Amino acid sequence: MQPVLDTHQRDTHKGAPPFGKFERKLSMRYLGARKSEGGVGLISVLSFLCIMLAIFAMVTIMSIMNGFRETTLALTLGTDGHMYVASAQANPPEDQIEDLRARVQSVTGVDIAFPFTQHETFIQASGRNAGARVVGIANRHLQSMTLISENLIVGDLNSFGTGLNGGDKIIIGIGMANGLGLTVGDKLTIYSPILKTTPFGSRPVFKAYEIGGVFDTGLVLADSMNVYMPLEQAELFFQQGRAASEIQLRLEDPDMIHALKPLIREAAGVPIFVLTWEDKNSGFATALRTEQIAMRFIFMIVVVIAVFPVLAAMIMLVKNKGKDIAILRTIGATSSSVMRVFLMSGAMIGVLGTFAGVVLGILFCINIGFVQSIIEAITGTDLFPPEAYGIDHLPVKIVPLEVFWVSFWGFLVSALATFFPALTASKIDPVEALRYE
Repeated sequence: MQPVLDTHQRDTHKGAPPFGKFERKLSMRYLGARKSEGGVGLISVLSFLCIMLAIFAMVTIMSIMNGFRETTLALTLGTDGHMYVASAQANPPEDQIEDLRARVQSVTGVDIAFPFTQHETFIQASGRNAGARVVGIANRHLQSMTLISENLIVGDLNSFGTGLNGGDKIIIGIGMANGLGLTVGDKLTIYSPILKTTPFGSRPVFKAYEIGGVFDTGLVLADSMNVYMPLEQAELFFQQGRAASEIQLRLEDPDMIHALKPLIREAAGVPIFVLTWEDKNSGFATALRTEQIAMRFIFMIVVVIAVFPVLAAMIMLVKNKGKDIAILRTIGATSSSVMRVFLMSGAMIGVLGTFAGVVLGILFCINIGFVQSIIEAITGTDLFPPEAYGIDHLPVKIVPLEVFWVSFWGFLVSALATFFPALTASKIDPVEALRYE
């Protein structure tokens, strides 16, 4: 037969469950209490606003930074590859190069892979000389480089690569065209760095090519230096008929270079040399990475600073509610229950402020074009003149994972700031608190 507990014994086993309705209602009541009631309602509102604005700024600035980075990479790498692969074998035959190209293009994450040549040389037109970077490329692959194919201001690519040995039509940038006074239909003489040996000595090799189109990417270096020549013609003119031995890879995401490098080496099956856009633009890549790390660190500190009002509010709340805490303890509330009440009060400010900041930041980023239009209308100026920046809008890219970590950081910091005042509240001695009451 089971023993029957008396009323006193049964009552000692009852109590409010952790984070239950009683503790939640009490924490909300304390948080919203007026100053005359010993509460910190106004300070709580200010604390909420501080966290909200800090998280809003962090989400907005990081999204704008990601947008600028993506746009800058698209412009910078629009005329260059993301990765470059070359066989370690000297002068490999064309069928081996094609086999290597097919294998590396089969790697998941590789958008397109194609053979190409690239030579630094000098050119001549209208009695003037200039340096140039001549890129040998097939028509279909040049078409896939949208920064070139979609920004032809004169001419087209219809006749590019047609004719004997690829024909003699080339594509140049607007900077080169203006510097040499050229337009579509004019002739441009290109010199090969390889000298031709004759019985009478060595002489330079050069050939006149017809301008088939002029592009304007907005990139000064590309517009003033790049010349695009049909691949077959470039192999004949620069490499004495040898097939192109270097393969250019364009990835679905330029940031995948580190993850894809070992996969590409494995897929190649033969010794290869691999070069990435970061290797070719080490200064630029380092600057981008340093800027991202520095800005994230700065905004993490900003969020920490924004949490100080929460800490001040909780310290004041604990101090003002000393008598209430003592009464709660005397009627049976445990020290853990008291700590949870004040922990929830502070955490609520952090959670609501973080949530509001994230929502506000995402809405701001989604409507950034409208915001830019308002600022331009008020100031009467163009924020991003295309001729100066190469873009006509404020670029934004919202990265969900980054938004999650921002939210987590905001909640974590506010919870930590609340923990110590809550711990202090749980250690208040009710006898001492009520001694002079």
